[in-house]
This record gives sequence, C-alpha cells and structure tokens, in this order.
Amino acid sequence: MLDILFVLLLFFMVSAGAQKHEASLTTQLPGIGNPGGDVPVQVGIDADGQVNVSGAPIDSPTDSALPQLVDRLKGVVAANAAQPIIVTPTRSTRHQRVVDVLNACAAAKVKNLAFGTPAD
Repeated sequence: MLDILFVLLLFFMVSAGAQKHEASLTTQLPGIGNPGGDVPVQVGIDADGQVNVSGAPIDSPTDSALPQLVDRLKGVVAANAAQPIIVTPTRSTRHQRVVDVLNACAAAKVKNLAFGTPAD
C-alpha cells in the first residue's frame, strides 16, 4: 500500500512540474488625447455642380480645376495629414463633377478620403 502512495506522489510531482504558468498580456492603453477625434471636412457637391466645403460654396460650378478647393484641402492636409475628408454628392450630381473633386483631392495629397451618403 505504501508503494502505491509513493507512485502517486511521484506522478503528481512530475505532472505539477509540467504545468504551464499563466503569463500576463501587456496592452497599451490609450493616452489622454482628443476624445472626439478629428472632425471630418465635409465636401458636398450639388446637382448643378456647385462644390461646398463644410456648407460654404467654393469655386464656380463650371470650373473643373477647382483651384480654391485644392488650396483649402492643402491647408487642411498641412495642418493634419490624417484629417478625414468626406465627399458627399447628391444623387443627381454628374459623375464628371465627382471626378473633378477627386482630382482636386489627389492634387492636395489627401490620404484619408471617404464617400458620404446623400441626404435626399
């Protein structure tokens, strides 16, 4: 009987040494920063081709180069390269005008670009 007890003791000692110890996971908690994040710049395009930046009209509806838009976007990108830009055309906006705005964004070297859904 005593030999069985020693065998069991030996078994439990060997199996206890083979257990894996739990390790703690290291995580980086976010620091104190801007809680709301960056407010995106809204670039709207009306049905007649008028481009609006945050609700204010910019450039003429017939100008395909959009120099004022390019300058404004360059200023935004210079201040914050990760600033989100959201382009929101209406459902009846001509596709060429959307391409003009995208070309202006490319000329301003916008990196964070998204499309918004039209309200109408």
